[in-house]
Amino acid sequence: NEFLASMTDEVAALCLRNNYLQTLTLSVAEHRGLAEFPDHLAMIEALEKRGALNRAVEFLPDDAALLERAAAGRGLTRPELAVLLAYAKLALKTDLLATAVPDDLYLSKELYRYFPNRLVETFLDTVSGHRLRREVIATVLSNAMINRGGPAFVHELMTATSADAGQVAAAYAAARDAYGLPDYNAALDALDGAISGETQLALYAEIEVLLTRATLWFLRNGSFEGGLQPLIERYAQGVGEVKAQLAALLPPYLADSIARRSAGFESGGAPREMARRIAELSALSFACDIVLVADRAGVAVTDAATAFFGVLDLFRLGRIIEAGNSIVLADRFDRMALDRALANLTRAQRDLTADVLAFGTGEIGTRLAAWHEARPDAIDRVIASVTGLIEGEVTVSRLSVAAGLLSDLARSA
Repeated sequence: NEFLASMTDEVAALCLRNNYLQTLTLSVAEHRGLAEFPDHLAMIEALEKRGALNRAVEFLPDDAALLERAAAGRGLTRPELAVLLAYAKLALKTDLLATAVPDDLYLSKELYRYFPNRLVETFLDTVSGHRLRREVIATVLSNAMINRGGPAFVHELMTATSADAGQVAAAYAAARDAYGLPDYNAALDALDGAISGETQLALYAEIEVLLTRATLWFLRNGSFEGGLQPLIERYAQGVGEVKAQLAALLPPYLADSIARRSAGFESGGAPREMARRIAELSALSFACDIVLVADRAGVAVTDAATAFFGVLDLFRLGRIIEAGNSIVLADRFDRMALDRALANLTRAQRDLTADVLAFGTGEIGTRLAAWHEARPDAIDRVIASVTGLIEGEVTVSRLSVAAGLLSDLARSA
């Protein structure tokens, strides 16, 4: 009887937890406003094409009405987001079952999240051999990915990269576990009722943004051929090293930007340490690029980070990337162009960082200075051009031009 009672309590807690997360997802989506509207609209259209959604049945407006809404500064309503959330999970589960994801050694561990801990501990073999094992894994992953990434999370990434749902699931797990995002979310969950709802949603939104960026990064740059476990272990170690040294590594502009954001979160009631941790996520998002450069150059992560942030500061890229990330666009193709421009900008920065690391064998600061002194005219011209681009309003075109200038400089080294 005691065993059954504890099981009943755990099952109830698991159900309530999923309800909590679904409600939270809707609130974060509302908080982000039009930032995700193009992806919401594109997902509705994609679900219609595959015959999985009937707008009339679900009382969803047509494209003209939605675009008129967006022009007035409004996105989907909460009930409409709830419909999209449900269909996103159903579609993702179906897509995951058509891949090898439920059979993957690392991802299959999601099976145990579905059952009460007491049951898993007592009947591990029975749970592991469950006849609906694949379906359970696909269900748990679908819930987790959409609850933490938002209704259009998977569709957005599939469209941006031409990846399938299985690849997105692998990249999601890599991003989540390399950055230790469950710990961030758990700490933030514990603040329920202790800080303003608006501040808490803003903090959740920062975590969601990092999850999306990091998942996209792994889709474009990570290799899953050797399995997820070693990939995640390597990047988790590297992210940890960057995180531990971040305060000392940050150039002045980024340090000031993080301090301002942290103060804003703190003024909304967030504890100082939590406010700082979340404010640093935008800079910590560069950690995967840094680890990649370190591995390719055969140097320590700290050295690669020093060179990376040195290049960022030299070309004033912190300002331009921050401005680019704040652009809100209503057209999904404009969004895709913005994403591509930012990705090209970061790729060029990686290439320039590699050039600096390959320039001599001394201290990183000395190498950066020597690299600059070896080609002062070419480098200073690019610095002046990039600086000029951020003096006015930063647009997708300006970001694309900046990325092109930096890429050309890296190629001419």
